[in-house]
Amino acid sequence: MKKFNIHDWQSKQRLNEQSFDSRLANKMNMSDDEFEKNVSSRDIGDESPFLDDDDVSPGVELASRTINKLRQQYRGMSDDIMDDFSVEMIKHFLDNYEAQAAAKTYFAKKGL
Repeated sequence: MKKFNIHDWQSKQRLNEQSFDSRLANKMNMSDDEFEKNVSSRDIGDESPFLDDDDVSPGVELASRTINKLRQQYRGMSDDIMDDFSVEMIKHFLDNYEAQAAAKTYFAKKGL
C-alpha cells in the first residue's frame, strides 16, 4: 500500500482547482486573464447580494438574535409550558401600538 504524502495531495488539489477554473472560464466564454480578473480573484466580502443587510435596522437584528436564543431554550419546554410562555410573550409585545398594527395586518392577510 502506498504511503500518503500530503505534498502530493496538495499538489493534486491545486491542479484540480486550476482545471476547474479553466473549465469554468471556457463555459463563460472568457479568457484565462478575464476570468482571473473578474471572477476567481474576486473577494465577495460585503458585495454579495445574499449578505445585503443594509436595510436591516438594529431593532430587527436584536429581534433575530433574541429569537435564535429563545429557540434554543424552547427545546426543553413541554407543550403546556410552551403555550403559557407564548401567550405571555404575545401579551408583552402587543403592549405597543406598532406591534398592534402589525398584528392586525398579519391577521387581516390571513383572513382572520
